[in-house]
Amino acid sequence: MRIKRIEVSPVNISFRSGHALTASYGEVSPGSVLVKIHTDNGLVGYGEGAPYLPTTGDTQRSVIDILGVIAPKLIDEFAFNIGKIHQMLDRSMDGNPSVRSAIDLALYDLQGKFTKTPVYRLLGGAYKEEVPMHYTLGIKSPEEMAADAAAKIEEGYRALEVKVGGGIIEDDVERVKRIRDAVGDDVILIVDPNTGWSPASSINAIKQIEKHDVYVEQPTKTLEGLARVRSSVSAPIIADEICRTPDDVQEIIRRNAADAINIKLLKFGGFYKAQKAIAIAESAGLGYRFDSRPQTRLASTASLHLSMASGREIASGYVQFMRQKEDLVAKGGIIVSKGVASLTDKNAPGLGVEIREELLGPASVYGKS
Repeated sequence: MRIKRIEVSPVNISFRSGHALTASYGEVSPGSVLVKIHTDNGLVGYGEGAPYLPTTGDTQRSVIDILGVIAPKLIDEFAFNIGKIHQMLDRSMDGNPSVRSAIDLALYDLQGKFTKTPVYRLLGGAYKEEVPMHYTLGIKSPEEMAADAAAKIEEGYRALEVKVGGGIIEDDVERVKRIRDAVGDDVILIVDPNTGWSPASSINAIKQIEKHDVYVEQPTKTLEGLARVRSSVSAPIIADEICRTPDDVQEIIRRNAADAINIKLLKFGGFYKAQKAIAIAESAGLGYRFDSRPQTRLASTASLHLSMASGREIASGYVQFMRQKEDLVAKGGIIVSKGVASLTDKNAPGLGVEIREELLGPASVYGKS
């Protein structure tokens, strides 16, 4: 099964309303890139890159431009040579996870379709067929966030990601207290300042909120700062923004900087390297969770396949596609009911999705028709 043609298209789908993260990130703007890889036996694989400059270091325009250089090099390559293709990508460029993930997801989709196998089985098989999701609470007043939290628990969610970092530590502490009071003791809370606190303010804030039984994700920007925070508090610390590659995971372990890591599939450049990161984390006894960029149902479906094939994750969540005004997926893929994600068809080959072609922007085409 050789690659014969690659199509690269921008995807711009708006969200129903702005989603405030923190003072450091503001509101998230959409803008993905879809890759379609055609093979000599008539199969088509779909992949997505979801660039966001502050965290991935790339943009929709840069992803499309770099794919214009990379895609011609993949023509006539065997679609099963994922390791070799990733090696070529490593030698051709630094970073650019959105380029890598778009290619990687499409190749795994093709492999699944060729073997008539769902991707999660290619990744090692299912530990579970249903995956509880967390829901992200956008930053608001303490009272509003507590009300939003209670509403989501009523819907069935048993884990919440709490965005903080609004500038006043006392307000953030009050947000966490109000939310815990509103949802009770059995709900997982992950407090996420998105690097919005300094090391000193992180230690100050966490010492005040750890009594509420919380995880804290990437409170400060640097690896050194995170290690300092972890050594000073008792709440479990999750590394996110500083954790983008398997090598990063090794360094986090070496520095004792975190208790767990956040593996965003598209941030790691797809399944191939995400599974390497998982293996390193598990070998060191490090926990992990799966989260997402602002991405479409296509990439969130891919994230679900990875969750299904992984056994130790905590409080994963990739439901931001539910905020989008339109759905890129016409049929199949992830569905979420009462806070739990599953596949529309657990036996569908590949990623198991069909795409709404009318939502794709003009395609750049490389290779043979």
